[in-house]
Amino acid sequence: MRTTGSFAITALSCMLQLAPATGLADRDSTDAADDVDDLVEEIDEFFVNSEHATFTDDSTRVRVRMNSDYIQKHGGEFSPQLRLHLVLPGGSNRMRLVVNDDQGADVDQSSPNGDDEADAALRWIGRQRSDSGYSFDLGLRSRNGNPDPFGRLNAGFEYGMPGYWVGQTTNRLFYYTKTGWRNDLRQYFNRAISDDLLLRSRTRLQYFEENVSNPFVEQKFSLFRSLTDTRKLAYEAFYRRVSEEDSPFDDDQVLGELKNHYQHFVVQIRYRQQVWRPWFYVEFWPMVMWPEERDYDTILAGRIRLEVNIGGSGDSRLDE
Repeated sequence: MRTTGSFAITALSCMLQLAPATGLADRDSTDAADDVDDLVEEIDEFFVNSEHATFTDDSTRVRVRMNSDYIQKHGGEFSPQLRLHLVLPGGSNRMRLVVNDDQGADVDQSSPNGDDEADAALRWIGRQRSDSGYSFDLGLRSRNGNPDPFGRLNAGFEYGMPGYWVGQTTNRLFYYTKTGWRNDLRQYFNRAISDDLLLRSRTRLQYFEENVSNPFVEQKFSLFRSLTDTRKLAYEAFYRRVSEEDSPFDDDQVLGELKNHYQHFVVQIRYRQQVWRPWFYVEFWPMVMWPEERDYDTILAGRIRLEVNIGGSGDSRLDE
């Protein structure tokens, strides 16, 4: 099944290069760039929270998620999640309390983090601009009941590009006293196709000093469609190279020889809708996977998510 997954990634790559900016082509370059920025901001506020905005956010907010996952040949799992971002008084409005801010290894259902993990940190906001920002965190992580102090530097910036593109680069550098260094680099390219369609490429590289196999590599292509103010869709295809520690499959579920890392090809659809109240959301993620652990056989998977967002300008935001 390697050919099927590769074809999906290649097709979306071609779309990124060839798709015309319908509805934007007749405007001058300045107006077109503004249109791209506006659509990126709309999608990010509803679907995927901008990384540099997360690092320097000036709003108090609470996010609670209830995820119900199923992966064929593996089984079902239920995972509640809590995230808190609290603006502290004093300190020239530069201090934050963040809880479970780092869930980057668990952004997609196909690569869950099997550890019982939580973290809390004090954050100091450095330079904060509309297109860039950085911050520093000092905190404590609890991993399977073991405390692990850490430090973290967060930085990101956004920039315009020719041809209706907007780029964004973010980096998070971690140091854990027990497990060592980790780095998370992400490169985004966004392009508005029309007033309600956005193409996005995300390249992600992660290094974990504690892992036997490095780096974590991911290339994702997403097509976001804004149906209404309260309903949106994301069509996504991605390739991912994961370490044995981050595989969703247990050792006894792996076909063939156990390895230090595995290749994944995934196609998924994410449907997200605001229901009942402005702070309540529901999501459905049907997925098709071709994981190396299962000899690239077709594996069906899915997620149902209930989410509550309270407070600040980030009420409708959702992590990647």
